[in-house]
Amino acid sequence: MKLKIVTGVLMTLAMMSTAYAATCPTISVSHSQDGEDLTFVSARLKDKNTANSVVICRYEGKNDLGVSAGYRNGTPVKATGSDWKNDDCVTAGGDASKCAFKEKKK
Repeated sequence: MKLKIVTGVLMTLAMMSTAYAATCPTISVSHSQDGEDLTFVSARLKDKNTANSVVICRYEGKNDLGVSAGYRNGTPVKATGSDWKNDDCVTAGGDASKCAFKEKKK
């Protein structure tokens, strides 16, 4: 098995206002020999109606490489993208905008 070293995954996601939807960010990883951008594949809302809400973003890369990243805003969130089915969103082609979300107004 080839040893893969992920040297950095930086996730910066800021919601400017409740009026704007957010999406899962682009994630890049570095292997011992090269780097690659991962493809967004799905998202899931967990505890969406609480201040402990988290959006779990999932990504896939070449071979068996996969990454999950969690976004916590400290507020309830709601799904706004077109591909959401209940608390899950799966999209083809890496289009994270179809799994957009935003802060839920109280």
